[in-house]
Amino acid sequence: MKILIINTLYYPNIIGGAERSVQFLAENLVKSGHEIVVVSAVPQSGCRTDVVNGVKLYYVGIKNVYWPFAKTKPKFLKPLWQIIDAYNPFMAREVDKILKIERPDLVHTNNISCFSAAVWPIVKQRGLPLVHTLRDYYALCPDSSMYRKGKNCEQPCLSCNLFSFTKHQASRYVDTIVGNSRFILEKHLQFTLFPNAKPAVVFNAYENQNPVTHQSLSEKLRIGFIGRLRTVKGIEKLLSAISQISADKIEVIVAGSGTDRYEEKLRNSCGNNVRFVGFVAPEEFFKQIDVLVVPSLWHEPLPRTVFESYSYGIPVIGSRRGGIPELLEEGKTGFLFNPDKVEELTAILNKFLNDHTLAANMREACLIKAKDFLPHNIVTQYLAVYEETLARNKM
Repeated sequence: MKILIINTLYYPNIIGGAERSVQFLAENLVKSGHEIVVVSAVPQSGCRTDVVNGVKLYYVGIKNVYWPFAKTKPKFLKPLWQIIDAYNPFMAREVDKILKIERPDLVHTNNISCFSAAVWPIVKQRGLPLVHTLRDYYALCPDSSMYRKGKNCEQPCLSCNLFSFTKHQASRYVDTIVGNSRFILEKHLQFTLFPNAKPAVVFNAYENQNPVTHQSLSEKLRIGFIGRLRTVKGIEKLLSAISQISADKIEVIVAGSGTDRYEEKLRNSCGNNVRFVGFVAPEEFFKQIDVLVVPSLWHEPLPRTVFESYSYGIPVIGSRRGGIPELLEEGKTGFLFNPDKVEELTAILNKFLNDHTLAANMREACLIKAKDFLPHNIVTQYLAVYEETLARNKM
């Protein structure tokens, strides 16, 4: 089967979990004997090709007023950028050229910011089956987060509805809509997007190439946080919770980076038992902790740090937001808490403090749970989705 995958970014332009998940999928589909072509956006003009790990790549220069992933962006142009990105015929035209050259059996779109929903009718005009995976809230919110002024949006606001109108209309071209969590799938169906699509849920893939074979117990409880340092990630909730615990009982390792100003604010709000280590390779980070905390404030669709942690035998304390509850088995692989109630997180941390064997006893369940996300399992599920979509399009 020849599959053309579209995602906003792709290797080596990786800024988050979506790019890693798409790369895992593409490369493991190649290993399964399929021909894979990936189309992604780049800031440079023109279009160039490459081959990485058996995947043919098209890097398409963005056709909009600026590159949205630059460190500094002209804020006054943001509304214009969003208007163009709601339905960008210039990028759709580039995709159409590639479709004409490659002639795939099926197209699988993922994050489509920069390309826009204009690619969906282009795909169907060529009579191709179309699968779309939801990895963020782009179809509902131009900022892709549905999080504003410190709160999760229960429904799209007026401006979001205006920016998303063309996406809503174009969503009728999608044949199969996949959520990388049940939560994000139901959120989109709630607002009547993808009316003609068959729904499915397929988690992201992850395989640990460097498993830690032994977790040594420390006198202190070693808590880990890994990810971008942003307010929506809930790092301040974690720091607030550990401030209620004696500093000589607990150590916190924070891996990741944010703006200089925000990092300085965080450092000034905590004691010497919190270490900010910047970027750290996962195999180095996870061998230093006993439990991972994922305190997201926004409805994060499917944070890969959860099942990445499982693959090292590390239990997770996660917020009851987005797709996180779908990943945790309460009391077996971790615990859930309400991020609006910091005392709940403090109580769970104290549970680990009062039972120094708790994290080690959960190790086996975490390793077993990690197998659910192995690439072979995820690829098998996606192939079933592709084959079923192909069959429906032949009827």
